[in-house]
Amino acid sequence: MVNVIIPDSSTINQLLLLIILIVIILQLRERKVKSWRLIVLPLFMLLITTLVVYNVLFSSVLNFSLITAGFILGVVIGIAIGSLMKVKIDEKDGSMVIKGSIIAVILWIAIIALKVYGQDLLEGAGLIDLNILTSIFLMMTLGAIISRRIFLYRKYLQHKKGYNIEKKSS
Repeated sequence: MVNVIIPDSSTINQLLLLIILIVIILQLRERKVKSWRLIVLPLFMLLITTLVVYNVLFSSVLNFSLITAGFILGVVIGIAIGSLMKVKIDEKDGSMVIKGSIIAVILWIAIIALKVYGQDLLEGAGLIDLNILTSIFLMMTLGAIISRRIFLYRKYLQHKKGYNIEKKSS
C-alpha cells in the first residue's frame, strides 16, 4: 500500500505566497529580453485558449459577448500594466531591457486576487456557468498578455529609433 501525503490548505497557501514573492522579485529586477521572445508566450496562450474556449465562444450570442468583453478588458489591463513598465536599450548590444514597477506589480496582484475571489463569488452564486467563467478569465489573460507585449515592443521600437538617431549623430 502506498502512503499519499496530501498537503493541508496552510501549506498550499504558503507555497502560493512563496511563488508570488518570487514573481514579484523577478518583475522588479531589470532583465534583458530578445524581441522575438515576446511572441512565444502569446502564441502558446493563443493556442491553448483557442482550444479551451472555442466551443463555449460560439455556443450563444451572450457567451460570445461575455467572452469578447473579457478579452477587451484584458487588453485594457495589459496596456495599463505595460505603461507602468520601464523599457530601455542596452547600450552594449542594443537589446531590450525591461523592468517592472512596484505599481505594476501591485496592479498585477490585485488582478489575480480579483480573478480568484471573483471567480469563487460568481461560481458560488450560481450566476454564470463555470465553462463560460473560465473562458472569460482565459480571454482576459490572453488579451492582457498580447496587449502588454505589443505595448512593450512599441516602446522598445521608439527607444531604438531614438537610440539609432543618437548613435548616428555621435
